[in-house]
Amino acid sequence: MIRIPAFFHEIFGEVQSRKALFVVMLFTGTIVLLAGIFGYGTWSELTLVKQLVLFVLIIDIAGGVVANVTPGTNRFYEASTRRRWVFIAIHVQPIILAWALELPLMIGIGIWAFTTASAVLLNVVRGQQEQPLVAFALAGIGFVLIAFSGIAPLAAGIFLLYVCKVLISFSISFTKEASYETRASRSVIS
Repeated sequence: MIRIPAFFHEIFGEVQSRKALFVVMLFTGTIVLLAGIFGYGTWSELTLVKQLVLFVLIIDIAGGVVANVTPGTNRFYEASTRRRWVFIAIHVQPIILAWALELPLMIGIGIWAFTTASAVLLNVVRGQQEQPLVAFALAGIGFVLIAFSGIAPLAAGIFLLYVCKVLISFSISFTKEASYETRASRSVIS
């Protein structure tokens, strides 16, 4: 296990395996490469500042899709309710993405509002057996809304990853300990 510097705890947690770091980096690099190649027609027309903002957000969102599932990051957020609420509150990327991609801001605001409201609900019902089911249902609704929004494939792809990051990778606990504790507490209550 690798000890992660405090500056990167929100991304990778306090400790992380080499394999997990490799997968996060490989996935993130692949998404950036694919966005750069297949989204060229969309991003090449943007100003340099908007291109930089766009690719920083692609790195952040794509990295989070995978990093939030790793044991190190998952445990980091499991340990603190406050961290979970702050994570939900600061994820305003769709609004910034709408600006960077020169989309109507209402698209970014709509995706952000839907995802944030869904994440709040999922955080409130955390630990309940149906929470992952609700997370996937809400993410599916978000996916369909994005698919029918009429935006460019690059924008749609990034927004889909954002919904996946916040509603699935972050909202669902992937640590065995948390899953066991949740099952044990339910069996005592039942």
